[in-house]
Amino acid sequence: MKALQKYLSRHAEPEASLAEKISGGFGHALIIPAYGERDSLFPLLGSVPVGPLGPVLIILVINARADSPSAVHEANAAVRARLEKELPLLQTLSDSPPARLYGLAGGSLLAIDRAAPGHFLPEGQGVGLARKIGNDVALALSAGDRLSSQWLHNTDADTLLPRDYFDQMTEIPEEAAAAIYFFEHRFEEDAGLAEAARLYEISLRYYVLGLAWAGSPYAYQSMGSCVVISGDSYAAVRGFPRKNAAEDFYVLNKLAKVGSIFRLAGSPVLLEGRPSDRVPFGTGRAIRDLVSKKRGLANFRLFHPLVFAHLAGWLDMLREIARSGGDLTKVLGVLPQGNPFFRADLLEEALRKLGAFEAIREAVAKSHDEATLLRHLHTWFDAFQTLKLIHALRDGGLPSLPWRESLAEAPFTHLSSSTQDDPEPLRRLIAEEEKKLSREPVGLTG
Repeated sequence: MKALQKYLSRHAEPEASLAEKISGGFGHALIIPAYGERDSLFPLLGSVPVGPLGPVLIILVINARADSPSAVHEANAAVRARLEKELPLLQTLSDSPPARLYGLAGGSLLAIDRAAPGHFLPEGQGVGLARKIGNDVALALSAGDRLSSQWLHNTDADTLLPRDYFDQMTEIPEEAAAAIYFFEHRFEEDAGLAEAARLYEISLRYYVLGLAWAGSPYAYQSMGSCVVISGDSYAAVRGFPRKNAAEDFYVLNKLAKVGSIFRLAGSPVLLEGRPSDRVPFGTGRAIRDLVSKKRGLANFRLFHPLVFAHLAGWLDMLREIARSGGDLTKVLGVLPQGNPFFRADLLEEALRKLGAFEAIREAVAKSHDEATLLRHLHTWFDAFQTLKLIHALRDGGLPSLPWRESLAEAPFTHLSSSTQDDPEPLRRLIAEEEKKLSREPVGLTG
C-alpha cells in the first residue's frame, strides 16, 4: 500500500483526482482508450459482462492530439454525442478535462475527454498516456477501498469480451503481477483482409511459442487489449509509459521483472482484424501493410526457427554463467558442438552488438549468489533485448523463411505439414499449441 500511495502522490496523472468525486464503489474496473472509434466502441460496451464482485466501472478515455486526422476528430465527436444522447448522466465530475459519469447496465461509465479542444493529448503521445490516465483513476479508487477487485482490466475499443471475462481471474493468485487473456481475431468478409489477419495472428503465436520453447521468461503476448494488471504491481512499475505505441510491450516487460505473468486459456477476447494506421505498428498497421504491399501475402515470412535455437543456447549460457559465478571461460561448452546448424560466431557477433558481455560483467560485480546473478542477467536480457537479439540473428545470417516453411520446420509448432493453402486450419492448430502454455506462469518469479 505504501508503494501505491507513493505512486499516486508522485507519478499519477492529474485525472486520478477524479476518483475522489465519484460516488459509490465498484467491483471491477475496465479501462478503454478510444481514438477515432465511431462504431466499434458500442458493441464492446454491450459485451461487458456483469461483474461477480459488484458493479463494473468502465473508464473510457476518449483521446486525440491536435494534429490527429480530421476523421479521428469527427469520430470522437460522434462518440461524445452518442454517449450524451443514449446514456443517463449521473455526475459531472470535471470540465477540465471534461469528465462525465454515465449510468450503464451493470455499472457506470466514466468518460474522460482528452479529445476536446484545449484538452488534447500532447504532441507525440497517445494510447500509452490514455491508458495511464484510466488506470491511474482506477488505482486511486482501489487505494480508497472503492474497488473490490485488485485487478486493473484493460482492453481496446474494437474488441468483444467473453461472458466469463471477469470470472477467468478468480483462480489467479493475488501475488501475480499480471495476466494475459487468450485472444482470437474476428475476420473481415474481404478475403484478402481476412487472410492478412490470419497470417498476422499466426506470427504472434509463432513468436511466443518460439520464446517459450527456448526457455525465455518473457514468453507472453504483449497486447494492451488483453492485459490485466495487479494494482500493486502497476504502481511498482510506475504505470503505462506515455508512448504512442508499444506501451503494452514496455509495461509488460517491466511487470515480468516484479512478479509472475499468467497466460489465460479461457474464452477468448475477440479482436477486430482490420487495417489501420492509428499507431506506427501493431495489428492494424501490420494488416494494412500486408494488403497494401505487392505480393505481401504471398511473400509473408516468419523468423527462421534456428533463431530460437540460438536464443535457447544463449539462455543456457546465462544459466551456466550464474552457476559458475560469472566465469565466461567455463560456459562456452554449453553451446552445441559440431552442429552445422548452430552458428556460434553469429551468436557471438550479435551478442557483442547488444553489449551482452559488458552487461554480464556488471551483473557479476553486483551479485553475491547464483539466484541473484541469474535475476540480474535476465533483468538486463529482457523482452526488448530478446527481440533485438532475434533481429540481429535474422539480419546476420538466419533470414526469415516463407511462413509455411517456418511452421513446418519449427520444433515448437508441432505441425507435421504446413503446405496446405488455407491458413485457417494452421491458425487453429497453433492457437491450441499456445493454449498449452497456460499451465505455467512466466516472468522472473514465474
